[in-house]
Amino acid sequence: MNENPGIYAAFSIEPVEQAFKSQQAGRPIFEDREFVRIVIAGDKNTEVFREATDTDKERFHEPYARFKKGLSAREQVIGTPLSEWPLLKASQIKEFEAINIYTVEQLAGLSDTMKQNIGMGAHELCAAAKAFLDSAGNNAKASELAAENERLKADVELLRGQVKELADRISEIDAEDNSRRTRAPKAARENNLEL
Repeated sequence: MNENPGIYAAFSIEPVEQAFKSQQAGRPIFEDREFVRIVIAGDKNTEVFREATDTDKERFHEPYARFKKGLSAREQVIGTPLSEWPLLKASQIKEFEAINIYTVEQLAGLSDTMKQNIGMGAHELCAAAKAFLDSAGNNAKASELAAENERLKADVELLRGQVKELADRISEIDAEDNSRRTRAPKAARENNLEL
């Protein structure tokens, strides 16, 4: 879960010129360093781009882990992409991406100030995004319950089969016992007749 709602961070490798080494070599010498770009969803004017600190790596541990796996900045975003939300038109998605909103979760978590930057209908869209996320959570619970129900039905059928198998075996054993009981006295009678 995002501990920094409304804040998006992307990590990248950037070349940094090494002035001392460049001066000694007489040519530009660069070293790759990890950088972080931090933006606030809905605010296209506020952006921080700096060398990543240990604090950044801890604060934005999920995007950092995705970055270390080799994912691009866009793929480091966690959540439901706006393109997967059927309520928005393609033009609206582009408008939101222009102000650094890439997921339904980011849209749902916008502050009132950021909603003002979006303009008319922002409150309704944010409320719809929240409702969509709540509904998805409910659907996940319903799917979980349906899967559990199917598993329980399968267990019941298995148990029914085992009970039927046990009942059949008991019937066979009873039939064998009955035939032995009826045979034993008859055999004993035959032995008595011979005497």
